[in-house]
Amino acid sequence: MLISLLFAAQLLSFGLCAERNMTDAIFPENQEGLSGVITVPLKNYGHEVYIDINVGNPVQTLKAKLDFQSHYSFFLDINSNSIGNRASFETGYSIFSDEEFKKKRNAYEKNQTSSTVLGVYGNSNFTIGKRSIKKHFLDFVYKYSKTSSDGPNYEKFFIGSGDLKSVDFGYLDYNEYESNGFTNGFLGLDPRYKETTPNGFFSSESSFMDFLGPDKMITIDMRDGKSLFSLGNAISSSDTINWIYSVKNDTFEFKIKDLTIEGGSVDPEIKKKDITAVLNPRYRDIYIDGPAVDNINNHKFEYTSGCNIDFGNVKFHTENGAIGLRPQSFLRSDGYSCNSDIKQINQGSGKKNNRWIFGWSFNKDRAIIYDYNQSRVGFVDAKDY
Repeated sequence: MLISLLFAAQLLSFGLCAERNMTDAIFPENQEGLSGVITVPLKNYGHEVYIDINVGNPVQTLKAKLDFQSHYSFFLDINSNSIGNRASFETGYSIFSDEEFKKKRNAYEKNQTSSTVLGVYGNSNFTIGKRSIKKHFLDFVYKYSKTSSDGPNYEKFFIGSGDLKSVDFGYLDYNEYESNGFTNGFLGLDPRYKETTPNGFFSSESSFMDFLGPDKMITIDMRDGKSLFSLGNAISSSDTINWIYSVKNDTFEFKIKDLTIEGGSVDPEIKKKDITAVLNPRYRDIYIDGPAVDNINNHKFEYTSGCNIDFGNVKFHTENGAIGLRPQSFLRSDGYSCNSDIKQINQGSGKKNNRWIFGWSFNKDRAIIYDYNQSRVGFVDAKDY
């Protein structure tokens, strides 16, 4: 799997799209009343969804995407330049201006300290809402020639000061549109921090856990016009949460046993495959494989312009429950035709396509709770869902 630090170009390049602006978030009245819960606006620009974080001294405000498939956090330094020739993260942070930044190691292009230095690993003060911690992250400082036809491609890089540690990016190369070049980097929210040692590069020291309260949960709430990100369980006790448990501890992945629309299976072969899916709002789209993509999208067509949304929810059946997805959540009309956020996994990857990504469309008009303690994901749907 060829991942690049042109995240921007292949994995992080969302195309611009005129979707509703979510920067004017609505805070719940009980924001201060929920013990230990910090709530901040979840914003968007085109296809990019992010939160503002404050880093360092003097404070530098960064726009950070949320990534549930990475152990670590990454930001593009203001002294670097755009990565790739299609789109990129925007430069927004400078370690040279941050009086609090403490360097630990360099990140190298090759397994030798004489190779190109790609970035600097260290820590600084991070603040989300009213909560602050010292957090480790990778600041990408490499600068390449603007005259080159493409940026550097990497499957991995190397970190350290003596014996270098090999690190790969761990992404699924299913898409080409992930970033508009508006955000500055991402926060790593992958729960598998327990698998690494305390002194490792991508380890518990660089995890998101120190931000979370005792319940170790994150809530993304998009119901009733809201656009909120919470450190903690921000769901009222009167709401019903539909919990889906992960396939193993320290993941947010679950088994897909079947896909149905109005009770009919859209791909009977799914039952024979070992398919897991992960929820990750870093992506806009939903990446699945097989004839299910066409069989779902065939419902979208109308004789007139626009989208047909008069069919039942798509049901993703797991080992311990089903997740519904309304047509309104993944279909988008441009006035002439109907576009779908359900996409076919790139067949050119040369690998088995039995790991799916459920992107931002799953968040529309519902709240999703990520429970790190019990390795489960909860869904609270809007009343008319």
